[in-house]
Order: sequence, then C-alpha cells, then structure tokens
Amino acid sequence: MKNFYDLLDTDNTINVEIALSAIVDNGVPHAKVICNNIILFDSTLQNSVKLNIKLHVLDLVNLSVTMSNKVYNSALETAVLIDSISIDGIEVIPKFSYCSTYDNDHKQDIFTHYLGYNGTWSLNMDLPFYQWLHRQTAQGWLLQPHEKNPQNHPKRY
Repeated sequence: MKNFYDLLDTDNTINVEIALSAIVDNGVPHAKVICNNIILFDSTLQNSVKLNIKLHVLDLVNLSVTMSNKVYNSALETAVLIDSISIDGIEVIPKFSYCSTYDNDHKQDIFTHYLGYNGTWSLNMDLPFYQWLHRQTAQGWLLQPHEKNPQNHPKRY
C-alpha cells in the first residue's frame, strides 16, 4: 500500500511501446529496431513482437525500423509491419504515419507503416514527446519551460 507522499511522486519517464509483425510468404525478414541509439531488436522476425523502452519525459524520441534480407518475388510477399507505436499510452503510429520517412531500395517516398522493401523507416521527433504531440495536434501556443523570451511573449510551436 502506498503512503500519501508516495502518491504525490511525479513519474518523469515515458513508456515507448512498439508492436511489430511480419509477412513471411517468401522468407523470413530480418528486422532491426533502434530507439534513441539503443538496439531493441536485431533478429529475424517470424512472429509478432512487442518492444518496450522507458525514456525521460524531456528526451527526444528517435525510432527506426530496418528490414533486410528480402528476396523479391511478384507472387509471394515478405514484409515487416509496424502494427502500432504508442508513447505513454497515446497512439502515435499509425495515426501520425505522415511524420515518418521510409528510405528504401526502390526509392519509393511514401508515408507508411508497411515495410515491403529493404530499407529503413524512421520517426524522429524534434521536440520532447508531449511538445511534439501538442504541435502535431495543432493545440496552439505552448510555453517553453525554463527559457526566458526577451519580448516576454510565449514561444510558438
């Protein structure tokens, strides 16, 4: 049982959860998942997998998923699917797929969470998660913590 003072503790971490699956009709793909330069997964992906990492609330979130070892066949498919990415319980992918990039060997510049080509899918947040989310959802002005603005006006995002 928590004491009263334990209930008032602030958790300064966010939980990043990544769910992946694969299509293996023409072989098992190799997948590599990196979050903030930490390798979370680097193996063949035959079954669904859920990956978790805790980050500091003010850290930038930089994710990448790389698929390799695909042998192309027009009749049979091999792919890695990013089923979902949630941060602190908030769905980020597929909802914000348009914020991602997909650098692949077919030079297809598409917003997706379906990796059908050998290549690297990335989501790089240029602000801490909650500030990034605030900007993506167009919620207006947001004050910048611990930074003084010379004109005494809030900083816009």
